[in-house]
Amino acid sequence: MIRKLIAAAAFAVAMTPVALAQDGPKFSSTTSTFAAILDNAEAKAALDKVFPGTSEAPELQPAMEMTPDAVKAFAPEIFTEEKLKELDAELAKIK
Repeated sequence: MIRKLIAAAAFAVAMTPVALAQDGPKFSSTTSTFAAILDNAEAKAALDKVFPGTSEAPELQPAMEMTPDAVKAFAPEIFTEEKLKELDAELAKIK
């Protein structure tokens, strides 16, 4: 399923703007790219807690500049609203 996600996401990478958070959590599924999440050990752990194995999936490479929320359009069965809220709750714990 990750392969399906990444194949579709690769086409949208250049067209996806990423908003910068001014106040609020340091990381978020709507404002943080996968690259930013993976660059932080705590955020990476949060991603793997909610989506096990995602940080190590080679298929993620084309979507590195996308947010998890943007990727849900390509893999809604994986990146559900419920799972993204769970990810946001985990990411909000990071100071």
